[in-house]
Amino acid sequence: MNRVKLLARWGFIRSRQSRFFLAGLHERILEILSFVVPGLLTIGVGIVIYEFGFKSFWGNHFFIDFWLEIILGLLSVAIGVRLVLESFMPKSRWARLFNIAGWVFLLLLTLYVLPTKAVLVNVDSNRFLFYKLLLYAGILLGFVTEVSYSLHRIYSRSVNPGLLFVGSFVLLILLGAFLLKLPNATTRPISTIDAVFTATSAVCVTGLIVVDTATRFTAFGHAILLILIQLGGLGFMTFAGLLAYAVAGNASLKTQLAFKDIMSSRQISNIMVFVYQVVFVTLLFEGVGTVLIYISLDDALFSRDLDKFFFSLFHAVSAFCNAGFSIYTNGLYELPVRFNYLFQFFVAVLIVLGGMGFPIVFNLYRYLKIKGLNLYQRVRGNPGRAHFPSLTLLNSRLALVVSLVLLLIGFVAYLLFEQQATLLQHPTLTGKLVTSFFGSVTPRTAGFNTVDLTQMSLPMVMFYLLLMWIGASPGSTGGGIRTTTAGIAVLNMVAVVRGKDRIDFYRSEISHQSVRRAFAIILLSLLFIGVAVFVISINDSEKGLKFIAFEVFSAFSTVGLSLGITADLSFTSKVMVMVTMFVGRVGMLTLLVAFIRQSKQLYYRYPKEEIAF
Repeated sequence: MNRVKLLARWGFIRSRQSRFFLAGLHERILEILSFVVPGLLTIGVGIVIYEFGFKSFWGNHFFIDFWLEIILGLLSVAIGVRLVLESFMPKSRWARLFNIAGWVFLLLLTLYVLPTKAVLVNVDSNRFLFYKLLLYAGILLGFVTEVSYSLHRIYSRSVNPGLLFVGSFVLLILLGAFLLKLPNATTRPISTIDAVFTATSAVCVTGLIVVDTATRFTAFGHAILLILIQLGGLGFMTFAGLLAYAVAGNASLKTQLAFKDIMSSRQISNIMVFVYQVVFVTLLFEGVGTVLIYISLDDALFSRDLDKFFFSLFHAVSAFCNAGFSIYTNGLYELPVRFNYLFQFFVAVLIVLGGMGFPIVFNLYRYLKIKGLNLYQRVRGNPGRAHFPSLTLLNSRLALVVSLVLLLIGFVAYLLFEQQATLLQHPTLTGKLVTSFFGSVTPRTAGFNTVDLTQMSLPMVMFYLLLMWIGASPGSTGGGIRTTTAGIAVLNMVAVVRGKDRIDFYRSEISHQSVRRAFAIILLSLLFIGVAVFVISINDSEKGLKFIAFEVFSAFSTVGLSLGITADLSFTSKVMVMVTMFVGRVGMLTLLVAFIRQSKQLYYRYPKEEIAF
């Protein structure tokens, strides 16, 4: 009897040891595949870049197809094994969705490497080219997903969020410059400095150009610019963090704190939901904008519907991201759209929505939703209504008030100062109103021009400098010192004049920390702008102070408007403008915080004294 028990116990121990061995083997294989799959995907991405960047995609390249089949064959085996092993692990809803997408991608890989693929798809038909293009898109998406999953582990460590934010822009600019240097991206080769400048302008959603976007870049080059604008507008970390969260199914506290700072959000608990909402709203607005722009355009301007669609998509993304890039040589001043006021109105609305800021958009949506539900309940005679204190955040109120004031003042100023200048080309009342409205919107970090800026009157140029310097609202795709910063400065001035010891706005008191931060941003921006103007004036003094100052203000606020000197600047001045665009996009204060060690909390105070002014 004791022997039976001993044998049973020995068998149980063997079974448990087997489970431990299989679990360790399972983890070991997954660890190996975590290096093999990204490596194979990297090689696949290299093949995609080679074929698109150096060869004709529509051609028949035996060398590429040979190595592509080998890489994809190995990749299909590796992904298949990993998907089988990961199927035994608990997953979140989004992780299960990515798992299904992985099986679909595995099916595409398997069909491509099968010896009988010629039976499945005709090699000489456009169907196979479309299939191959779909496969390439899957490779790129898989590569980005793997990179994002790696970033998830970086987020979990003690890394400065500001440093991550700044580093992501640097890497994206370098990658964009490399892609723009590919032979198939341009009609004729461009210099390295021009490629880096264009990539910086696209990633920093500025719109300043040193080469003609319409003639120097091919359709492939325009597609690269579109991707750079989209990633730069929302930030590469937003998309990468979104995919990382979806794949991992969770987010650590450090990850959420990092995104709280990057997305200018006040909440931590639902920050990843906020990131999802940002991406969804962006794609929604850009999609609706694409449709509206498509409708407003004349079919006779395009040889194919595909060209018209890409033109609409490019300008919708560029407008919402406040980039100011256009695939017309003269921007929106080109004759086909110069007098298309409906098209200009749609672009202006997208600029306003993109520059408003996502926290403000969501706060307005919540406000209108609750007010609408309460109105519905009142009509039905139901006394129960929803009520939330501080329904509209003070930040949203301040940003909206400043934005509306700037738009109104800019609109009136444009009507007054440009009657004998740029408005002479628009004799109709509709033309004057739309052009003036567009003229008040575009210097708020947008960069599109529907008029010849060199013909603009001097008072309006000076007013543009102010509008460009203030820029858009926080948490948006635009730049500048932000509307809230300017609003706090004005409120502080009013409080000082009236002898008040605090700043009140809509029955709320603005914190002392916010006031300090606002004036630090203002001082840093003026110092940097002054240095940039000084450096450029040393190398290009013949351009004149008005032109140089306009260029620097435009670059710092990521506007993209120019009086026509960008392409003629010297090498040193171009580098200075690039640095100005970068600093304006990431923020001078963010840049300093990322590299300067932060002081700990001080537990002492010195005696206070008044300073004479």
